[in-house]
Amino acid sequence: MKYIAKPALFNNKGLKEFDNAKDAIIYLNEQSDSDVDQKYDYVFIAPKVSDKQLKKSIEEYVGIKKLIVEEVL
Repeated sequence: MKYIAKPALFNNKGLKEFDNAKDAIIYLNEQSDSDVDQKYDYVFIAPKVSDKQLKKSIEEYVGIKKLIVEEVL
């Protein structure tokens, strides 16, 4: 699997590829949403990185389009 972390929703700024999900989640959690005006947008609470909750964290980031999971052939 290849994990593409995309911290910026509307451009490719900060886009990085990872070979494991844990590193991708850690990278996305470290990125800030400094360009988001907090009074007009929601505050995203970064998901946990623990091995128990890794699947849920992947699903959350995929759901908001900040993580793309591709199968490598």
